[in-house]
Amino acid sequence: MFITFKHSLLTAGAASLLSLGNWLLASPSYAITLDFASWDKIGDVTQVKPNAQANSGTSLTAFIGGGDDSLEEFLEIDAGSLDILDPEYDPNDPFPIIAATFGSAIRRNLVVQAGDKLSFNWDLTLAFDNELNTFDLDKAFVTIKGIEVLIKPLNTKDINGNDILSGKYEYTFSSAGNFLVGIGIVDINDAGGTSQLIVSNGKLQPVPEPLTLLGIFTGLGCGLVMRSRFGKQC
Repeated sequence: MFITFKHSLLTAGAASLLSLGNWLLASPSYAITLDFASWDKIGDVTQVKPNAQANSGTSLTAFIGGGDDSLEEFLEIDAGSLDILDPEYDPNDPFPIIAATFGSAIRRNLVVQAGDKLSFNWDLTLAFDNELNTFDLDKAFVTIKGIEVLIKPLNTKDINGNDILSGKYEYTFSSAGNFLVGIGIVDINDAGGTSQLIVSNGKLQPVPEPLTLLGIFTGLGCGLVMRSRFGKQC
């Protein structure tokens, strides 16, 4: 009876360790929720916890800091950097047009470890130009300033040439450090209608720590050894 009871107890313990290990492997660390409503802002931005809505703006946006030069200064990127968001922008043109005009953005400094992953959902509503009978070229974007500066448009086109107006953005940091992350929207080649960008469900997923993984596998190993050892005795 005692041996049977001990065997059952150890088997249950091993099974519990296995279940715990499987759960930990499936959820190695908790994601940190990002509150976009608390991020610094510039231009025409509405923040409702935990989301934010940024508008591309009109010429009036410049009076609340949303001109292209102040926008780039706010994001701590070089002047003219946002012009590359225009698909037709040519940096080699001796007389390039000013592609990025007015816009809005939010920013936050994130302290990360190598392997941490930033993610959020985004939805874009493009303004419609009635004179040209087409949608504006406005661009939503992400900037990440750290060791180098990353500027990436969110809304691109699919294989059929149609605008992609929603999605999930993900970025994995390759090195540890302090990174200034900016999310915004900017008018391209005009200062007409207002396009809207909404960002939500922001997460920062930490990379599993080595000691956590060591503990998981140590626990699993002990459970399997105990089960094998006492299983032979009964």
